[in-house]
Amino acid sequence: MFTDMRDFIAKIGRSIDWEALSGRAAALASPCRLCERRCGARRAEGETGFCGVTEPRVSKFFTTYGEEPPLNPARMLYLAGCNLRCRYCSNAEFLEPGCPGCVPFDAAEIAARTDRLYRQGRIRVLQLLGGEPGCSLPAAVEVARRLESGVPVVWNSDFLFTAEAFEVIDGFVDFYVADFKFAADACAGRLTGFGGYVPTMKRNLLAVEPGRLLVRQLPVHGHVECCTIPALEFLAEELPGVPVSLNELLPDQDGCCLPLDRREWEKVGEAVERLGLRRIRSVCNPEPGGVGSDSGRFSGELILRPDGTIAVQDVPDEVRQLLNALLSGGENVEGGANG
Repeated sequence: MFTDMRDFIAKIGRSIDWEALSGRAAALASPCRLCERRCGARRAEGETGFCGVTEPRVSKFFTTYGEEPPLNPARMLYLAGCNLRCRYCSNAEFLEPGCPGCVPFDAAEIAARTDRLYRQGRIRVLQLLGGEPGCSLPAAVEVARRLESGVPVVWNSDFLFTAEAFEVIDGFVDFYVADFKFAADACAGRLTGFGGYVPTMKRNLLAVEPGRLLVRQLPVHGHVECCTIPALEFLAEELPGVPVSLNELLPDQDGCCLPLDRREWEKVGEAVERLGLRRIRSVCNPEPGGVGSDSGRFSGELILRPDGTIAVQDVPDEVRQLLNALLSGGENVEGGANG
């Protein structure tokens, strides 16, 4: 397991034709061919596709220490809009471009603030994520072209972009964090709403230079044999040496997707050892309570919105009850991601 990888992510020295990249990104966005849905939405005419993006919007922009060691501290730029509808999504409130708390996109301001933090030594990277940052590729290019400090740009994505979009992305991104969720198309279709998930994911993973890639796998209860272990086997065979991070699922409100039980985690651990994977860190909760248990730890976010309201994301029942009591009759906190 990796403990310190401070030199793992570096800025790539290269000459970039920003005008050409911007033009190609804009052309791919209208008619839209940014992701493999290839919906053809004519964004330049105000038409929206599945992701809902026309004009880019920012749902969150903050610094975190909650990423993998080589990324921390990371400045996180969340661009609203997503090409998936994952049933277990803990970030759903912040996906839609019109979500509460979303603010207009200002590439110059985002870049200036990022540069300032990097020069002060307060961040190590700028992560572009969402939703799915590929849905707002022209905006991502505009932020990156304005950066002056040399901060590495990390593309944190569901990796369902088109081959054409990847050519643009790879023209300015320094490092990739890929979410490889499922290894069976039937499971992916049922839980993410995207058909053809596996071939697209594998194609795009193999297109990235291995030394610039970290893969996250999100084990889901009941999908260890069909998805997690086959995904790990693919990585071990096709991308040996690429570090893998196993994340712990936060249960969805409907109970459709649950964390692994203890025996499932044991199977995953056995597979990691058998395959010799470079596991970058352990799961968030070293002693998971398992299916049906509320004894485990939790992680979450408190987000102060521009209008002064507070969004609370990923909170368990006991914390939500406490917050409601503190509100003293005000608007209740409901569900996993709320204001």
